[in-house]
Amino acid sequence: MAILKMKYGVISADDHVQEAPDVWTNRMSKGKFGDDIPHIVDLPDGSQTWALGGTSKGFGGLARIAGVKAKVRTWDEVPRSTYVAAERLKILDQEEVDASVLFPNIIGITNQNFQKEGSEEFRLACIRAYNDWLIEEWQDYSPRFIAQCVTPMWDVELCVAEIHRAVKRGHKALAWHGAPHVLGLKYFNDPYWYPVFQACCDLDVPLCLHSTALPALPAWESLQAGARTALSVSMTFVSHMEIVSNILYSGVFEQFPKLKTISVESGVGWLPYLLEELDHEFEERKVAKNTTLTKKPSEIFRTNMWSTFWHERHGIRSRDEIGVDKIMYSTDYPHGTTTWPKSVWCRTHSLQDVVAVDDRRKILMDNAIGLYKLAVDKSQINQPLYQPGPITVGPRPEAAKPASGASV
Repeated sequence: MAILKMKYGVISADDHVQEAPDVWTNRMSKGKFGDDIPHIVDLPDGSQTWALGGTSKGFGGLARIAGVKAKVRTWDEVPRSTYVAAERLKILDQEEVDASVLFPNIIGITNQNFQKEGSEEFRLACIRAYNDWLIEEWQDYSPRFIAQCVTPMWDVELCVAEIHRAVKRGHKALAWHGAPHVLGLKYFNDPYWYPVFQACCDLDVPLCLHSTALPALPAWESLQAGARTALSVSMTFVSHMEIVSNILYSGVFEQFPKLKTISVESGVGWLPYLLEELDHEFEERKVAKNTTLTKKPSEIFRTNMWSTFWHERHGIRSRDEIGVDKIMYSTDYPHGTTTWPKSVWCRTHSLQDVVAVDDRRKILMDNAIGLYKLAVDKSQINQPLYQPGPITVGPRPEAAKPASGASV
């Protein structure tokens, strides 16, 4: 295992990698799959998009990089930092981040794509090609990149086999869907998924539950356009609360007490109230007497779930109620909510009420290091936030990222 030599003492537990044009064309058989292989095509209006399965429907767009560039019509307009590892390293240094946990982008940040289109052989080849690309061109390129696999959810045996194959290749976690029933699959807590949960326990890899798995209530059309854009982003986090609530009541962790899950790109400030409310109803309705559940939702959260944040101050003030061991930092590059190019200021702002240096270290790096089992060298870290004493926050930098109508 390559050693991650840390300089900044910061790990981003939620970033995204834009899939490159040759992810599938370089790794799938042209003789077997022909033009079904995902590739970029020209459209009559001069723009480009992805073709998938022989149609230009593709992934619903060319690139989801709204935080870096609001609109791109052709691939030559896509910033290389979103899909080339060497260029992304420059962004990490600019934002003073040592390592980045990579989630997929256009193929589905909640592992929702490649689950139905085409033959089983084709779908499985697409999934394996992406997983291999993420290892070969990102994690193998630098230990600063942390890969997470996607899987064939339509067949639990194939799913478990791909988890084992991917983890053997170096993947550190599993990008999973928090509400698979919306894909026409079994509910999250159906025994059908037990082999998946057992594999994760056996391999000690977490399930990463990214927001947007459930469709959010759309912003009212009566609102002004700019207000609708801003609100639409926030509503995705509100819908994610429904997933976390169901999972904490699901009984899965009664069956698999070693299973680790992460609530991703959802923030943390809402957790204290939600856990208090879920516990209140658990006790009022005597759930432990009327079901097979024995642990309160807050107990499940504190043993089996982590969460990520990227800009908030309120949630970090509530760290003791959440559990300081359960909070991880992120920049969400290159999505619309990314803190780039002012991540240093944002995390300084977020942590300004954290007095204990050990707590700062846990939030910015140690929790992620432990969860992803990273081999690190901390001897060269130079991080002002790890110095004792109060945190000084300068004036808020001017926003430099483009305005966007997309949440991602």
